[in-house]
Amino acid sequence: MTSQTDVTDVNAASDTASEIPPCPLSLDFPYAWGGPAGTAQLRAKPEDFQVEELLGFEPEGEGEHHFLWIRKVGNNTDWVARHLARFTNVSYSAVAYSGLKDRHAVTEQWFSVHIPGLITPDWSQFCVEGVEILKAIRHRKKLKRGVHRANKFRICLRNFQGDRDAAEQRLDHIATQGVPNYFGEQRFGRNGNNLNKAWQRVATGQSLKLSKRDKDNKAMLLSSLRSWLFNRVLAERIEQKNWNQWLAGDIATFSGSRSQFNVESGDQELQTRLQEGSVHPTGPMWGAGEARITEEVLTLEQQVASAYPEVIEGIASAGLNHERRGLRLIPEHLHWDWQEQDLTLSFVLPAGAFATSVLRELVDWQGVEIELSE
Repeated sequence: MTSQTDVTDVNAASDTASEIPPCPLSLDFPYAWGGPAGTAQLRAKPEDFQVEELLGFEPEGEGEHHFLWIRKVGNNTDWVARHLARFTNVSYSAVAYSGLKDRHAVTEQWFSVHIPGLITPDWSQFCVEGVEILKAIRHRKKLKRGVHRANKFRICLRNFQGDRDAAEQRLDHIATQGVPNYFGEQRFGRNGNNLNKAWQRVATGQSLKLSKRDKDNKAMLLSSLRSWLFNRVLAERIEQKNWNQWLAGDIATFSGSRSQFNVESGDQELQTRLQEGSVHPTGPMWGAGEARITEEVLTLEQQVASAYPEVIEGIASAGLNHERRGLRLIPEHLHWDWQEQDLTLSFVLPAGAFATSVLRELVDWQGVEIELSE
């Protein structure tokens, strides 16, 4: 398809919307282990999906940033942050959180509120339905996005239909061999709406360059494009059966770490660590700068990118730097329990990983009406 690079404003884009073909960016990605072992209902009620944020450090107990440990039910993270800003009479930018958490769930996570001086609000007066402040403690620094170490999940899958023995064998396999580290469907918006909007922008030649205030949610749209392209590369490696193996030119990453390094051909120790699950191959989060991949990996990723020139151009226009993300995800402390036809799972995932990417290798919950956070 030819990009209409002469279309530069939103009004012009809407005039030509009817000329834009349906979004060709499919969210139908391949499975690693042969498809789900059964069907089940996900999120029949909020308490069926519980998330606890594991920060990885302790607030210091002094400073101008008030760290709040909050339990929320049926509310998204940004909505809670805006209510905290109104309650403390500070700007929205003075409120921070490390990660977005699911709306239709029971979640516990940290927020920070910057309140200069010695004033301490009466947090017991913060009354918002479905939100409870469990703990308040001061800290010297603002809570930054993505700094938490991990998330702990407890998920109940209702009315499992399928082969129970096969499901348990799959869980054993996931515990040792992991799953593809796909970005979950939440990243793309309900019914892929964010991805569709992002496609419409790049297909009409509009820039996704981020502005400071980001009134039109370009950051969210750009994230959906980069995440989709990562998933597409991972899907290609799954189809080639090398997503959990080294290819010539790979870059590796440690489990639960952002440290990365080039893979040396013939390194037997590194091969052993790959089999043990402590290191993983990586895939691209597209952007400017040197990717450092070579040989087979470079060829594979260039071939995938060449099929989506509008997407690559749209990401490049935003000016983000190239990054790498692990292709494999191995849940920690995976346990399960049956209560008649209900299957309850508990596990820990590193920050940035999606529980739904684990669940999709076990059960199919398509057709169950759920509202995903965006």
